[in-house]
Amino acid sequence: GSVSRKRATTRLKHMMLIRVRTKDGTERLSIDAGATLSALREQIAQQFHVPVEQQVLSRAEQAGPVPRKGAEFEQRELPSPLKSLGLTSGAMLFLDYSMDRENQAQSQAYAKDPFVSLVKEGELRQQGKSQWTLTNFLDYRSTKEFILEAPPEPHCKFVKVDPRASHQFINFMITVNFQCKRLGILYGKWIEDESGEPGVQVDAIYEPKQDSSCDEIVLLDDAECDERLCKLTSILGLQRVGIMIAHPAREYAFSVNEILLAARFHNEAVQADPDKGKRFVTMKARPVLQDEKDLEGVATIEAYQVTDQCVSLAERSAFEQSKNDPRVAKTAKDCCFLIEKKEQRKTTTEPFVARVFDIGRPFSSFLGCGFPIENRPSDPQSSHSMAQYLTSRRDTREPFIKTISDLHFLLFLCNLLDMNVDMPVLCTKVVEGSNEELDGFQMMINCYAGLG
Repeated sequence: GSVSRKRATTRLKHMMLIRVRTKDGTERLSIDAGATLSALREQIAQQFHVPVEQQVLSRAEQAGPVPRKGAEFEQRELPSPLKSLGLTSGAMLFLDYSMDRENQAQSQAYAKDPFVSLVKEGELRQQGKSQWTLTNFLDYRSTKEFILEAPPEPHCKFVKVDPRASHQFINFMITVNFQCKRLGILYGKWIEDESGEPGVQVDAIYEPKQDSSCDEIVLLDDAECDERLCKLTSILGLQRVGIMIAHPAREYAFSVNEILLAARFHNEAVQADPDKGKRFVTMKARPVLQDEKDLEGVATIEAYQVTDQCVSLAERSAFEQSKNDPRVAKTAKDCCFLIEKKEQRKTTTEPFVARVFDIGRPFSSFLGCGFPIENRPSDPQSSHSMAQYLTSRRDTREPFIKTISDLHFLLFLCNLLDMNVDMPVLCTKVVEGSNEELDGFQMMINCYAGLG
């Protein structure tokens, strides 16, 4: 190894670099340090494809900061070694010729430029312009370059979560040992605190139909339930204010696919309410790692927001998750990220999320959380589970209004009661907290559960 390195070093010592200025730009060639002017002309012919008989080679004169063309080399100087002509490594020469040719250095330098393919594949022509100015092209190119900087402050300054809802979600993940990912959808309200700071209140967590694994969240189509849920939450005065992602133990915050999923939900919230929708939060439920000595318990929750830029880029499908690393985002072939003025096609997820640290404010929703959660295979909703729920609540002499004030129970009742007649009346009672005129509903619901 050391012998071959010495040989390579020796070869480099015996080579010299010559810069050649032509009408097509500046190009470079390496030539033996002992070569003659005639040998240089032969190498120019071979490397730059300019025949010897067309070459007019001149010295460079340093006049100010920019060298200019000096005297031509004479015929009698052809046999002379380059060193004897005053040429050392790094010297510049001027080469004139009449033929048309392509600058070899330029064609190599731009060989990997993604925008060359835009021209070759006709994308620029497809933009509807037959002629492109440099300004037009740079404007177009800027739509393919995404400047990434440190994420800005989140729009949402705090999150208040009903502890019964969050405990139900996190306790289920503990029972399955956080072995797979799970998505919960947060329903609540856009709120402001006493000082006018914008935040989010989470009253309930709905768990959509899914077939998630330890690697990915896979949501399943459930259009009928989605429609009922939308009507129900609207009657209850609740909005979709965020999502909660549960995942197995790991050292990083988000995978790129989780970011893209969060950005899609976030974008839907902004479309529904352009002002308040910007507060949409992405929360996490995760195991506490062994080296996190400052955290108590076995699991914890955190709150974040994906940035406005992330939502915009995700909507344009500007990046996707790398096949080799879930933490890495990769742009399309004709796009790139600009990070600290450097072009690169890959980045981690840090520029796409901002942390919301204030999540500990006390809050108790008008909705409880005691009925079995939908779409959990381990504890399915049924007439039997409905009877058990009603019986246990009746045995504690709980007011019936409190028993039915549960999003998951109300959603189950949507299968039994009329969505357009019964449910709006029942939900109005829930919002008002009114126990009056519920006897008819109580009798009907007990009847459906098989209770006398």
